[in-house]
Amino acid sequence: MNEQEFLKLLNAVAKIAKPFNDGYVEATSMSDGFLETGLDSLDMLLTGVYMCDAFGIDEEIGKTLQPNNVQEMYDFLMLHKTKNPATAEEALKDIQ
Repeated sequence: MNEQEFLKLLNAVAKIAKPFNDGYVEATSMSDGFLETGLDSLDMLLTGVYMCDAFGIDEEIGKTLQPNNVQEMYDFLMLHKTKNPATAEEALKDIQ
């Protein structure tokens, strides 16, 4: 999955984790920090769980995910993935 598709997926998943989009600011680059997106710790936990599911990452490994920015999340997911969805839409099928 390229970086543009990853950003699209991340923003869609964050909106699922934070359903009322209360204060969520979409990530637009891989260097964006999660503090700037408005995701709180519970939102980040849910986002991480959904993202790990999308890439087939075991729950125990997923528990170690603690990214500060989009690039760190991407690197973690690419390192541990057992599934490789090509598009955000393909990945979202497993989440929704």
